[in-house]
Amino acid sequence: MILGRVSDNREAIVQLVLKGSENQLRSVRSVVDTGYTGYLMLPQLLITELAWQCIGTQKGVLGDGSVKNFDVYLGTIIWDGGIQEITVNASESEALIGMSLLDGYKIEIEARSGGEVRLAMM
Repeated sequence: MILGRVSDNREAIVQLVLKGSENQLRSVRSVVDTGYTGYLMLPQLLITELAWQCIGTQKGVLGDGSVKNFDVYLGTIIWDGGIQEITVNASESEALIGMSLLDGYKIEIEARSGGEVRLAMM
């Protein structure tokens, strides 16, 4: 099970641990975003620090309906106690956990400031 908290801004937050290409570990505060269908979105600067390999580009539709091209990287994360390789979209936004990473998990959110966030495998 993965645990997190609801922020004062009412965002469901969990800490993710990212593994760089030289085995460096980096913890990052990430927002659970059920409107994002990818695995993970991270700021380009963080991806550069981790020295992850770019594997292409991908079009994405934003919340306002506009279409944007995103660079896609192959990244490694520690997720629910295991190591996973996933695709990561680069952007200038904060770290976002998408529905592809949450596939197979039950999400429970106490929707109040400081409430608990629980991600449990089904």
